[in-house]
Amino acid sequence: MRQTISFLLVLTMLTSCKGQDSFVETRLKTADKFVECLKNNASDKILDYSYPDVDDKISDKESREFYVNKAFKFIKKFGLPKQDKWIIKYEPQNNFERLVITIPLFKGYDTVFNLLRADIVLTFPPPQISDKIYTYNIDDDYKMKPLIAPPLIDTTKRKE
Repeated sequence: MRQTISFLLVLTMLTSCKGQDSFVETRLKTADKFVECLKNNASDKILDYSYPDVDDKISDKESREFYVNKAFKFIKKFGLPKQDKWIIKYEPQNNFERLVITIPLFKGYDTVFNLLRADIVLTFPPPQISDKIYTYNIDDDYKMKPLIAPPLIDTTKRKE
């Protein structure tokens, strides 16, 4: 009896792990295709891999073109990391953002964009909702310069 229960417990654990793996693996394939669209500046093609009407960066044509072009420029300048460098956050109990994939593009300081960091963040819902990307974001930080430069004071001149 104990052996049967142990066997069923191990079998259940193995199948549940396989379910998680297949959930993540299929989403990684979708994410890879989505990122390929960003890499090629194909704004309308991302619709094939996105859940409709949730994210304005996807559903609104003007926004979609702007954000895809922004991602395209970052990818062109900094390149894409290999998939094993992607940060994968899987939360089986989360009913909205089940899987979040962060693709780090750049960290440091870039003088052209005045950029400190740039990541592409893709979010997937639970399988009951969709197997497509729910939202995506270009998470970036910039170094801000003062809007008005302070006046220069000439200390070499003497007052008479």
